[in-house]
Amino acid sequence: MMTLRILWGKLRKRNKADYRQFQFSVAFAIMLISSFLLLICSPLIQGAFPEGGDSSKQAWLIFGVAAVGCIVFVLYVTKLFLRYKSREIGIFLALGTEKHMLKRSLTAELAQMTSICSAIGIASGAVVAFLAGKLVEVLVSDVYDGKFAYTVTGLLFSVCYALVLFLMIQFQAGRSMKRTNVIEVINEQRRQEPMKKSVSKAYLISGIVLTFIGIFCALVLPQIIAYTMGLFVGSWMNAFYLAALFGIYRILVYAVSSRQRGHNPQKYYNNLIDYGMMKFQGVSVVRNMLVITLLLFGGLFAIAYFPMYLTSSVSDQGYEAEFSYRYLNDADEPAENDIDALANKHGITVADYREADFIRIFGSGVERDADENSQLVETYYERYAKYDVTSASEFRKLTGISLDIPAGSYYQIIGGTSTENLWTKYGEMDQLYIESEDAYLPLTYVDTVSYEALNISGNRGMGDAARFVVSDADFERLDAGLDDSSRETQVLFNTEGEMKDKIAFSNELFREFAERMSPSMDVMEFYNAAAEEREGAEYTETFAGAIVDPENPLKATDWQFDPLMTPLVDQQNLMELSTRLLMFAYIFVICIAAVGVIGYTRSQNVGLTNRQVFEDIKRLGADLNYRKALMRRQIRKVFVLPTVLGVGLSILYEMLMLWNNDRILSTGEIRALLALTAVAAGVVVYQYVIYRMSVSKTERLLRLE
Repeated sequence: MMTLRILWGKLRKRNKADYRQFQFSVAFAIMLISSFLLLICSPLIQGAFPEGGDSSKQAWLIFGVAAVGCIVFVLYVTKLFLRYKSREIGIFLALGTEKHMLKRSLTAELAQMTSICSAIGIASGAVVAFLAGKLVEVLVSDVYDGKFAYTVTGLLFSVCYALVLFLMIQFQAGRSMKRTNVIEVINEQRRQEPMKKSVSKAYLISGIVLTFIGIFCALVLPQIIAYTMGLFVGSWMNAFYLAALFGIYRILVYAVSSRQRGHNPQKYYNNLIDYGMMKFQGVSVVRNMLVITLLLFGGLFAIAYFPMYLTSSVSDQGYEAEFSYRYLNDADEPAENDIDALANKHGITVADYREADFIRIFGSGVERDADENSQLVETYYERYAKYDVTSASEFRKLTGISLDIPAGSYYQIIGGTSTENLWTKYGEMDQLYIESEDAYLPLTYVDTVSYEALNISGNRGMGDAARFVVSDADFERLDAGLDDSSRETQVLFNTEGEMKDKIAFSNELFREFAERMSPSMDVMEFYNAAAEEREGAEYTETFAGAIVDPENPLKATDWQFDPLMTPLVDQQNLMELSTRLLMFAYIFVICIAAVGVIGYTRSQNVGLTNRQVFEDIKRLGADLNYRKALMRRQIRKVFVLPTVLGVGLSILYEMLMLWNNDRILSTGEIRALLALTAVAAGVVVYQYVIYRMSVSKTERLLRLE
């Protein structure tokens, strides 16, 4: 008996290409998300994330973006598939088949395909997650012994995501079956969306202007206003991105609909058929071009984080010593002889060991914040922060740099890439508290001195993390009467030996250092003792208690006394780079895959909707070369301009954003931009490959081979 299910099965075998695109897209989307979930939920990645830290939150935020991107991608492909199926549905309706039977049969067919694709996608995702996990294990094995393993949580989340896609596909299919006009259903594939207006060059110019004004006002103007007027305009300025979006739309509309004879009317007449065909499908073409532009921009924006991390290796920081750490003298930290013994144990030699005394004392400073009117407010405090201070002679012992510092003056220690910004400036400290005298010592700022290895964490020697050098006489006066919890030892040294031995030494030294810290060292990176005095218990609960695991240096990302051990830092950067690349690469792959599908299907629509036009011009005498050139021009429109806009705007936006951070482009940032440009070049090549595939497919559809 020839049932409806059997008939659709025969149609599926006859039109494998149309089904294959839908099946591949669903399986591909589920593979991406399931591999992401299985890897993120594995002990390997979860063990590297600090508890309650931003890294884990960022990972799940990026997952949300990727998940939504995959849903949009699958819904777009489902719409295209249902548009193809509409002809079959319409014919069955015209032959008298009841709609509820068709709906039930379509639901069953989609359910079967989606279930099989989900199983394939999850299985493929498990393989991808396993390979990625093992690669991460190898990269960070020296610094972290976490192992990849599948978890029930990751598997359940993957199944839930597949179920969400299943329900949304069924919902979209149900909506498509609500139409009752048989002729509309049958002709769904041939439906045209003509562009009804012709625009001038002024329309194009306004689009370009709107695009650049939108980006400038949303990204750059708020910083200009803040620096010049001290006013924070707020997130509402992001609305100007809509102006940029509208500007891009106007550029695309002009490219599709504006055709004028100009100074070369013969060229206009030679391409009249091309112009007419493009304009007749103008609305859908512009919509596809706009989506491709935005997806290319989004994909490149996501992957731009990868070259930024890639260029942030230890060698780029310019550290003057391999090992740099500080500890309060009430802690029982390893002394020089302990360091030597530990180094000998691991077969390496300690070289150029030096240490110097610092003190931790309260001093003045300026706190900047925005008030309820979004106006920049500067508040001066006599006890703004508890600073690290050393003497000129102690500083010379550490660095070999001699500073001539008159009494009552000071130098500020900064990093090699430190710059003043809206929030922090040099030389704002003008007095330090003398505990033994219960008085303040007035001080005058002289200059900065750069020494990267003496920077505290990632603060670049600014704000409440600033460190100062004073005269020997002033240092003795400030040091008088302090206990060990206010005295600090700064250690710098290098090592000689094999890198694997250095890493093993670093791991054991980190464990010793973390286990032997004093209670006053157990604070988070941005803890400020003076702020605790001002704000009380709520501040203490927020910032006291460092996130640090002696067995896992990767978890010391929010510890104020986190030691700098360069053999570990590059390994830690590899771990961070691996996870960041994983997360942002998923968004990039989703966006670029969607771009390929949209461009490829758009080219097929050229063949499906214009087949009669090509037959007519053939009868009118158009040769094969002319028809091929006409077809290529139709397809090229969807690829060239969106690629130029998406790639160009992404590079421009990234450059403006990097400059906007600190108003300079560092060497690392320039290299990151060059790396992004290389990735963009790869995207252009990818688009060209999809274009060639599209041309080949459309040639077969139109029988132009």
